[in-house]
Amino acid sequence: MSAAIHSIPQNGYIYVATVKHEYYVAAKRSAKSLLDFYPEAKITLFTIPEWVEEEDHEIFDQIRTDGPNHVRTKLWALAQTPYFKTMYIDCDTFVQHEDISKAFDYLGDNDIIFTRNRPYNSKITKLSDTEEMIYHCGIFVYRKTLHTQELFLDWFEGYKKQVSPGFDISPYPERARPWDTFTMWYLLNKTRHQQTIKVGEFPSPDARWNFCMGQKPEELMGEEIVITHYTISRINVDESHTDQ
Repeated sequence: MSAAIHSIPQNGYIYVATVKHEYYVAAKRSAKSLLDFYPEAKITLFTIPEWVEEEDHEIFDQIRTDGPNHVRTKLWALAQTPYFKTMYIDCDTFVQHEDISKAFDYLGDNDIIFTRNRPYNSKITKLSDTEEMIYHCGIFVYRKTLHTQELFLDWFEGYKKQVSPGFDISPYPERARPWDTFTMWYLLNKTRHQQTIKVGEFPSPDARWNFCMGQKPEELMGEEIVITHYTISRINVDESHTDQ
């Protein structure tokens, strides 16, 4: 391992809150809940400069305000992580178990690990008779490598093209257009990233790591929830908003 890699903090968490102040409030609340169960956690926030308050530096080790003000700034921020292993957590979450500190252990030799979508609790997972978006992109752990950085940059650029006027999404359903999950699915299954990125999953029951509102309690298989994932209303959030 190079000296440069040694200089990178080994493990940390990132939140991204832009466009809507509600996300920023939720990110702080979630980060505080993370610290309740893992006080030593290193956490970085990507947000808007006007929103930052002095007390926020007691929650976050780093606060980045140099990113694009886009509804999917998270796709840009992922490649900017200051950590060697990173857990990305959506803002609309609560951490409620000390196992949050163990998330990085499950990465193994994978480049990225996800939890699974539940078709009964997702607006769209099926793309065709044989193709399905099985992974949830709201919580995941990844390793910082050249390949993952390229993946995330392509995710951001690909998403912006995907939602742009006139972009032909066929043969896939139009309802997949606004979802960054679709962009990630496409990159991992239809591009060069299929060969360069090793994908894994959180251990069973993976639902405890991303227990979304509406999921069945039996998905937990008797285990305790680590992260609860609710939903902030996206009313008045313009999917095409960008400063780039």
